Amino acid sequence: MKKMRASLFSLFVALFLASCAAMQPAAPEINLMGLVVDEVTLSHVNMVAHLRLFNPNAVTLQVQSVEYELQLNGVKVSAGKSLRSLDIAPDDFGNLDLRLSSAYWDIFRFVNNLQQGEELDFRLTGKVRVGGLGIIGHTFNFDHEGKIPLLNQDGRPSSFFDPLIMSPRHN
Repeated sequence: MKKMRASLFSLFVALFLASCAAMQPAAPEINLMGLVVDEVTLSHVNMVAHLRLFNPNAVTLQVQSVEYELQLNGVKVSAGKSLRSLDIAPDDFGNLDLRLSSAYWDIFRFVNNLQQGEELDFRLTGKVRVGGLGIIGHTFNFDHEGKIPLLNQDGRPSSFFDPLIMSPRHN
C-alpha cells in the first residue's frame, strides 16, 4: 500500500511539474514603431520610443516592465525602464511608449559618428518581464535592429525631425 501511495504521489508530482512547464508563455514580439524627439532642454534631449508588442499566447499576457538600451549608429544614447505595466489580450497587440533621455555628450558622440546617408541605424535591446508572482513570472530578452530613414522619398527631412521645429510641449 505504501509503494502504491508513493507511486501515485510521484506520478502526481511529475504531472504537476510537466503542466507547469507547458504553461510557460511564449515571448512577446517587440517592434520599434517610431522614435520621436519630444523636447530639448538645457542639459538633455528627451525622446519617446513607440513600441508595439504582440502576444502570441492563448492567454492574456501581463507585461510588468521593460528594461531597455537604445543605440543609434553604434553609440549608446539612452537606457532605462518602463514606468507602467500593460495587459495584452491573446493574439493581440499592445502599445508602450518609453521615455528616453539622452545627455548632450551622448548625442554629440552619436552626431560625430553620423555619416552622410539616408538612414540611421538603431539597436534596441533589453528585457521584458511578464507574468505575476515569483515563479509564475518570466523574463524574455529582446534585440531589435533596424534603420530609421533620415530623408523622405522627395529628399526632405523625415518626420523624425518634426518635433525639433515644433513649439514646446504644454502640460
